[in-house]
Amino acid sequence: MQYKLIVVFLCCFSGSLLMAQNSFKGVVINATNNLPLEGVTISTAGKPVAVTDTTGTFIFSDSSTSTSISFSYTGYLSQTNKYTAGQLISVTLNPFAGFLSTATVTAFERNTALKNIPVTVTVLGKADLERYSNASILQAVNTVPGVKMDERSPGSYRLSIRGNLLRSPFGVRNVKVYWNGIPFTDANGNTYLNQLGFSNVGKIEIIKGPGGSMYGAGTGGVVLLSSRGADNNENSISINTLTGSWGMFETNVAYKKSTATTNTSFSYAHQQSDGWRNQTNMRRDVANYTASYDVSKKQSISTNIFYSDLYYQTPGGLTAAQVAVNPRQSRPAGGAFKSAADQQAALFVKTFFAGFANTYQFNAAWNNTTSIYTSNTRFKNPSILNYQRKTEQGIGGRSVTQYHHNNVTIHFGGEYQYGFTSTRTFGNILGVPDTLQFDDEIGATQYNIFLQGDISLAENLIINAGVSYNNYNYAFTRLNQRPVNTINKTFDPVVVPRISLLKKINKNYSLYATVSKGYSPPTIDEIVPSAGIFNASLEAEKATNYELGFRTEPVKNKLFIDAAWYIFYLNNTIVTRRDASGADYFVNTGKTKQNGLEVVVNYYPVRSNKGFVQELKLWSNYTNINARFKEYKQIASDYSGNKLTGTPPNVFLFGADVVTRQGLYVNITYSYTDILPLNDANTFFAAQYNLLLGRVGYKRRLCKGMEGEIYFSFDRSFNKPYSLGNDLNAAGNRYFNPSAPENYYGGIKLKFNL
Repeated sequence: MQYKLIVVFLCCFSGSLLMAQNSFKGVVINATNNLPLEGVTISTAGKPVAVTDTTGTFIFSDSSTSTSISFSYTGYLSQTNKYTAGQLISVTLNPFAGFLSTATVTAFERNTALKNIPVTVTVLGKADLERYSNASILQAVNTVPGVKMDERSPGSYRLSIRGNLLRSPFGVRNVKVYWNGIPFTDANGNTYLNQLGFSNVGKIEIIKGPGGSMYGAGTGGVVLLSSRGADNNENSISINTLTGSWGMFETNVAYKKSTATTNTSFSYAHQQSDGWRNQTNMRRDVANYTASYDVSKKQSISTNIFYSDLYYQTPGGLTAAQVAVNPRQSRPAGGAFKSAADQQAALFVKTFFAGFANTYQFNAAWNNTTSIYTSNTRFKNPSILNYQRKTEQGIGGRSVTQYHHNNVTIHFGGEYQYGFTSTRTFGNILGVPDTLQFDDEIGATQYNIFLQGDISLAENLIINAGVSYNNYNYAFTRLNQRPVNTINKTFDPVVVPRISLLKKINKNYSLYATVSKGYSPPTIDEIVPSAGIFNASLEAEKATNYELGFRTEPVKNKLFIDAAWYIFYLNNTIVTRRDASGADYFVNTGKTKQNGLEVVVNYYPVRSNKGFVQELKLWSNYTNINARFKEYKQIASDYSGNKLTGTPPNVFLFGADVVTRQGLYVNITYSYTDILPLNDANTFFAAQYNLLLGRVGYKRRLCKGMEGEIYFSFDRSFNKPYSLGNDLNAAGNRYFNPSAPENYYGGIKLKFNL
C-alpha cells in the first residue's frame, strides 16, 4: 500500500514538473516612443500572472502549451492575443487618448481627469501638436474651438480666445500664459510667444473665459504650457530636421534623461525662412534646459531656463488694390512714408528666462508649490514710422498651498510680478536710428491673492469656487522732457469671483455651469503706444461670463462629445485707433456682447492592436460666435450693433487620423473660416477661406537603440489670396497681409537610445 502511494505521489509530482516547463516570455513596448513599458500587468484567464520589469520584460509559466494572454496598463489600450509556449512574444501598446477617461488637466490646480473639471478647457498633447509640419504650433492651436492664432508674417503671432482680438494689432494680449506653472506673461502684460520654438512645447491647456479667480489679469482666457520632458527611463539623443517651401529650414537637437529621481532635458533649435512675401525673412535660435529633481520623498525642485534670439522682418499691410496687383509685395512707399523694405522694418528680440519651483508635501493633507522667475528682453524695432529700442527686465513669483481632506480641497496663495522697461524711440532713416524722440522709463507692478475651494457634496456633484484680489500699477517717467516727472497710474483694486457646479449624470455624462468675472488692465504697449503718449485715462476692461457645458462618452473608448455655450459681456472695451500717420493708440469705448457655441466630436471606428490599421480617428470641431458691439460710439458715428472686429462668426474643422501596425500614419484636416470684419464700421471684410492640411509619415525602430521617422506635410488654401492674420482698423485701408497659398514640408527624425 505504501509502495502504491509513493508511485502515485511521484507521478503527480513529475506531471506538475512537466506542466511547469511551459514558459512564456516576452517584452512590452510603448507604441509612442518604442521604449520598454514597466509595470504592465500580464493576465491569463482573468488572473494576473506577471508584471513587466524596467526593461519591459516578463516571464511566467503555465500548464498549457498555448494560452490567451492579456496586457493592460493605465492610460493604454489593453491587448489580448493567443501565444504558444517558447515563442518570443513582442507586444506594442498604444496610448489611449480618450479625453473623458485619461486626459489629465492641471487647470485651476485640479490635476484630475477632464470629466471632473467644471470649466471649459482643451488639452493639446504631443499627438495633437505633431499632426502638422512641426514648424509651428499655430495649426494645432487653431483646431481648438473658439481659439484663433494669427500669423501676419512668419514669426509674428497673435492669439485670441472667443473673439477677444480688438486689443491686439500685434502680439499676444489679454491672455495670461504660464510655462510649467510659472508666469510667462510679464508684468507689462506682454507675452513673447514667438520666442518659443515648436520643440519647446509638449502640452498645451487652454482655459476659455475669465480665469482671474486664480490667474490674475485677463478676460480672454489662460494658456498653460508644459515642456517636452523625458519619458520614463528614457536616456536619448534626438535630431530632427525639417525643410520646406519658401526657404524654410529647421533643425533641433535634444538630450533627455529620466531616472527614478530626476528628469532632465536640454535642446537647441534653429529655424529660418525666406517667407512668401517680400520683406518676410525670419530666423530664430532657442536653447532650453528643463529639469526636475526629487530631493526626498516629500520635496522636489524644478527649473526651466531658456535663451531665445529672434529676428523677423515685417512687410506691412496692403490695400485690396495692392493685393490684386501683387499679393507678395511688401508695403510700398506712399505719401510721406517710405516703404517697409526701404525702412528695413523688422523686429530683433533676445530673451533670457529662468524659472525655479519647489514643491513640498508636508503630510497627506498639505502641500505647497512656490516658484520664482527672472527675465530680460532686448528689443529693437525699426518700423516705417520710427525706430524703437527697449530693455525689459522682470521678476516675479507664485505660491500655491493645497489642503485636501476627504471631499474638500482648498487652494490659496498669491502671485507677484514687477517689470522695469527702459525704452527709447528714434526717427528711422533707412533702418538706422536717427533723432531721439522719446526716452522713457516704465515700472509695472501687479499682484493678486486668491482662494479656491472644491467640495464634493455627493459622489456625482462637485462645487468649485474661487475669488481673487488684484492690484495693478504703472509708473511712467519721460527723461528727455523737462521737468522730469513721474506719472503714476494705479488701477482700482478688483475682486474677481468665480463659481462652478458640475453634475455627473453617470460615469459617462457630465453637465457643468460657470459664472465668472474678469478684468484686464491695459498692457504697456497700450498705455504707451507707438504714438509715444502716456494715456493715463485708459482704464481696465471688466467682464462677466455665463457658461453651460456638456461632456459625454456614450460609447466607451469610441465616441466623445464636448460642448459649451456661453454669454460674455465686456465693459470699458479697449479698442485700437490709428492716427493719420498710422500710429496706434487705444481708447475705452462702450460694451460688447459675445454669444458662443463650441462643439467637439471624436469618434474611433477602429481602436485595436489587431489588424493592419490599429487606430482610425474621425474628429470634428465647430465654433459659432455671435459677437457684436452692444454700445459703441466714435465721435459722430454710432457702431452699436456692429459685428465685433476681427471675429469670424463660424469656424468648422474635420479631420481623419490613421495609424497602422507597420508604423505608417496619415493625418488629414479640412478647415473653414468664415468672413470677418476688419474695421469697427464693418465696411471692410476679409473673405472666407478653406484650408486642406495633411501629413504622411513612417516610424520604425531601425536597429537596437535607434529609432527613425520620415514625414511629408502640406497645407493648401482653396481661396487666393487669403490671410492668416489681417490688420484691424488699419490706416489707409491697409488691412491685408496675404499668406502663402500653399506650403510643403519634409522632415526626418532620428533618436538614439543610450
